[in-house]
Amino acid sequence: MENYSITITDTINEERLQKGVFIFMYRVLRIPPHLGLIVNGELYDITLHGPNLGISAVDFYRTMLKRKSELVLIELVNPEKVITEASLKEVMKKYWKVSSEVSCLFPVRDILATAYACPDLLQAEFFFDLLPRLKDEGLIKSTSQINLFNKLNNNALELIKYSKKDIENCVHALQRKEQQAC
Repeated sequence: MENYSITITDTINEERLQKGVFIFMYRVLRIPPHLGLIVNGELYDITLHGPNLGISAVDFYRTMLKRKSELVLIELVNPEKVITEASLKEVMKKYWKVSSEVSCLFPVRDILATAYACPDLLQAEFFFDLLPRLKDEGLIKSTSQINLFNKLNNNALELIKYSKKDIENCVHALQRKEQQAC
């Protein structure tokens, strides 16, 4: 399989998470990683169970540190159009939850395409498709990581590209695991 690289350019702290727009990649080394948005200190994403709407980014950050979870945060420049809480909730509720047909990338991609007046972002089917589009548009301000120091090579994190089938397999595995827990 092919790889793609994310160059880590900065460090992150609680205070910085309170303002601005970030894409977060959770469980970075798993295939596929989980994606969501942090906007002005609030986290938004969709999961197998439904959307997370306006969760405290600081609480999420502290949990990641405590659990030693691997996380990449991509800070974006300020958008042309203000990203409102209502627009975030509307898009997250539109997709509602992750499935074989709906990726956690889709609401992220849609929100960014609107906020940055960049319809080309809508063509991305995977995060590794979105990342170069964000770079080409000059939308990335910085990238930071949590608990990935030992995985970096010259400040770069090499990740494996994944397929639609990988996403489907992950969703099915999580659904099976959930059914066994009941």
